[in-house]
Amino acid sequence: MIKLNRRYVLLATLLLLGASVSRAETAATPPAGAGAMVEPGAVLPPRVFVLPVDGPIDKSMLYVFRRAFRDAASIKPSAVIMELNTPGGALTETREIIDWIRSLQRQGCPVYAYVNPDALSAGAMISLATKGIFMSGAATIGSAMPIAMSPVGGVQELPADINEKMLSAVRAMVIGLCQENGHREDIAVAMVDINHPDVIIDGEVICPKGQILNLTARDATRVSEDDGRPILAKGMTDDLAGVLAMIGMPDAYVQRFSQTRSERLARWITAIGPLLFSLAVLAFVIEYHTPGFGVFGFSGITLLAVYFFGHYVAGLAGMEELALILLGLILLSVEIFLIPGFGVTGIAGIALLILGGGMAIIPHIPDAPPLSGLDPVTWDSFLPSVFRQLLISMVIIAGGIFMLHKYLPRTKLYRAFVLDSDMAASKGFVSVDVEAQQALLGQVGVAYTLLRPAGTAVIGGRRVDVISNGDFIAKGSRVRVIACQGTAVVVEKSDSDGADKSVGGGEKNEDG
Repeated sequence: MIKLNRRYVLLATLLLLGASVSRAETAATPPAGAGAMVEPGAVLPPRVFVLPVDGPIDKSMLYVFRRAFRDAASIKPSAVIMELNTPGGALTETREIIDWIRSLQRQGCPVYAYVNPDALSAGAMISLATKGIFMSGAATIGSAMPIAMSPVGGVQELPADINEKMLSAVRAMVIGLCQENGHREDIAVAMVDINHPDVIIDGEVICPKGQILNLTARDATRVSEDDGRPILAKGMTDDLAGVLAMIGMPDAYVQRFSQTRSERLARWITAIGPLLFSLAVLAFVIEYHTPGFGVFGFSGITLLAVYFFGHYVAGLAGMEELALILLGLILLSVEIFLIPGFGVTGIAGIALLILGGGMAIIPHIPDAPPLSGLDPVTWDSFLPSVFRQLLISMVIIAGGIFMLHKYLPRTKLYRAFVLDSDMAASKGFVSVDVEAQQALLGQVGVAYTLLRPAGTAVIGGRRVDVISNGDFIAKGSRVRVIACQGTAVVVEKSDSDGADKSVGGGEKNEDG
């Protein structure tokens, strides 16, 4: 296994995570002549941002919406048109999309809905959040009564009190949207509540109590004779050019939003986010138990980078989460490479990694005040989802550590990275032969080297590492063993006759 210098490891960590937050390009073509000189006093055409809403409104579509609304806020178009073709979706995601629309309109950018061909359920609620609704000739809108879906699929029956609580919140939401944008409240309520009063327009009951309202384009654009207002939609047209004409921007430059490859990839990454985060932690655990820094450490860094990249593109993670994860990695590196053992620094590093990973699940909330009768959407409303994903990660990590400790040491892969042999006494390895050491006590030999005070003596025909009792003993002097203390053999000079140049024991003096 290749081991690398610690400085290069830390540098590679910063580069990998820094590259993971590179922004995906906006899929829009600049207007023709964008780089050309503009004549002084020339009036530029208005810019209209078109956002297609095609398919069910779920978490994966919400990830795309977040980037779309951020882009719209940055380019500051004259208007945004949401082109709707959706059967509906989840209420949580719908509420966030509505708040993004309201946030954009608070900044002075009107948002319009173009139903082409269907805006049902959540799509109808999104349409009510806009300043004006336009429909193609074959379009339909409505059928927005909330229902609860069971985890295994199918409609779930709820107790009456819980069902009424959910319904009252949706009713309050659509009424508030109508009050903000000038839509008819009775029409909106009839779309979501089956117990609504009869909806009467010009003396005609268009939706009796007990039915959910669903309007065709012709019905929605019908103008009431009583007040001169359309029932719901402001106009009917079969193309986007007709919508631009009806909002007074026929010559507008159209910038159409489209999904990028990185966003499609982010859908998969966020779906398996807990698994990626768990595998990253397990890779660091394996790296901690192997010498140096190698493939497992880089695998953990790469998995964290992929995890963070997916959540950043999905509009969840930001620079704050990146800073926490980087700081956590730095603390772990300091703990592994610079501080012996594992203590406060390592624990703090792991805590920051978990905190950063948890915050990467919480989206940035759009700046929009709550609708009348509804509680505001706050960051703590996402905590159950955060704890659920972190719990999944912790279960995977705990199970992974158990499996690693039980089965990994038996694998060839582990033995290829870790020295598996030990020097057990049963295999002939001994640190001190106590009996042989004690047998030297009282024996006389010859100093093979100068003892000052440690050195080597020849005793009983073999070389022994010895230490004198404090005096310097000349090479070739006769010595006697006076003590054996653990691994130390203590000798003293046995006579005062001087040096014996022959060095006893019949062994040649290697020093000449």
